Amino acid sequence: MTMKEVRTRFAPSPSGFLHVGGARTALFNYLYAKATGGKFLLRVEDTDRDRSTEASFQIILESLKWLGMDWDEGPGVGGPNGPYTQSERLPIYQEHTDRLIKENKAYRCFCTPEELENKKKQAESMGIPYLYDGKCSNLSEAEIQEKLSAKQAYTVRFRIPNKIVIVDDIIQGKVKFESKLIGDFIIVKSDGFPSYNYAVVIDDALMSITHVIRGVGHLSNTPRQILIGEAFGFPIPQFAHVSEIVGADGKKLSKRAGATSVLAFRDLGYLPETMRNYMALLGWTSPDGREFLPDEELCKLFDIARCSKSPATFDVFKKLKEEEKESVDFNKLDANGLAEYLNPKSKLNWMSNKLIRDIPIARLGKEMVPFLQESKIPNEYKSGEHPKLLEILDKVRVYLDRLLQAPPYIEEFFLEDIQFENEEAKNLVLEGNGKLVAKGFYEVIKNANAVSADDFSAAFKTVGEKTGEKGKTLFMPIRSITTGKSHGLELPILFSLLGKEQLVKRMDKLATQLQIDL
Repeated sequence: MTMKEVRTRFAPSPSGFLHVGGARTALFNYLYAKATGGKFLLRVEDTDRDRSTEASFQIILESLKWLGMDWDEGPGVGGPNGPYTQSERLPIYQEHTDRLIKENKAYRCFCTPEELENKKKQAESMGIPYLYDGKCSNLSEAEIQEKLSAKQAYTVRFRIPNKIVIVDDIIQGKVKFESKLIGDFIIVKSDGFPSYNYAVVIDDALMSITHVIRGVGHLSNTPRQILIGEAFGFPIPQFAHVSEIVGADGKKLSKRAGATSVLAFRDLGYLPETMRNYMALLGWTSPDGREFLPDEELCKLFDIARCSKSPATFDVFKKLKEEEKESVDFNKLDANGLAEYLNPKSKLNWMSNKLIRDIPIARLGKEMVPFLQESKIPNEYKSGEHPKLLEILDKVRVYLDRLLQAPPYIEEFFLEDIQFENEEAKNLVLEGNGKLVAKGFYEVIKNANAVSADDFSAAFKTVGEKTGEKGKTLFMPIRSITTGKSHGLELPILFSLLGKEQLVKRMDKLATQLQIDL
């Protein structure tokens, strides 16, 4: 028997940016389709006219493209099952609604919003869940026509059959729902647009979706969707509800717990394959337990059945202090602002550093271009292709968790007007044996033919032997008198790239600022 082609979909609502939770859902659908040789579809669910915007739609497309999740069918690509935007599919929904009404599986409800709200409040006051009481479920044809002639506004409700709905979920297992606890729910709103739970069923069926992979928060919607699918006689897709993502505080992601735009990670300087690798491990594990997985392996190994029920921890941001919880909104911070709240020991940083160290230097140079434009390096190096820039980048990349960190390191090699960054850096020379170490290093370098990193390491050893200093009391005064800083790149690497002549000029200038002789 021929296996049916796996068809998955990501169906965002264009009412905001694409955050990590949504991006992970898209990724799981994408990876499962690739792993099974199937198709990945993109569908835009824009039937909420009050919240959907074109700007949000474009941001979602930009986010998916940056992440490298190309869809096989959908906006901009087309396909045999379009249109792929719900607002363009209204005649399709109307046709199906007419069928349900004709078959007495749905009915028009003329209850006003005020009337329904009062019933809801009454139920709340009695401490019971609100369910529609079915007032309009048995109107006669004459009553319906009278109300239609009077142009009374109405919604369309699905007539719930009395049964137990079993969701056989790939991840969550078997979950039972009693339909009588759902009540007749609205499938078409008074503005003529379908509800989410209605349109999604029709679209999934007509687009031959075989697997619905989404967040566990949608599990409660599933019985409604199964009942609608059964009413039409549609094949019911397999469901897989992936675990919730929580922040460092163990709580659901929010604007103060990491639910920021995926594009913010692009602006921070993470590479797209790093984000894909990191997000793939939010609730899924590879068969052999490996964590650093290139794309081609992810696309072979991913199996939705290996996903965990347990919440996945998004460890990219530090846990906020109590005084920060009300004032910090990650959605309003730019890349530099977000960087202050990053967890330096996150799995994302580990993965990012490994990839930055491993990719071809020419590729890294191209990726650096957006981050070089506002830097202080000369313009001829900002194309990301200059041999000297690539040489420097190759030396400093071991220090990088993300590309936004690179410009300050690179600028170090092009500084003309060198200054001490603060009093702490000055005192590294002025206090203790700092002057003696600085003078000793100056004399060794002026008289040596130091070129390589090993040459400069040998110079440090010589100065240490002459001054009796080692460790911090040796290296920190040397760093200060050559860079004006108290921290930075590994000195032998920095010096081998700067060269002896530039080093001597720097030391002369900084010694003048300290009013000391070398």
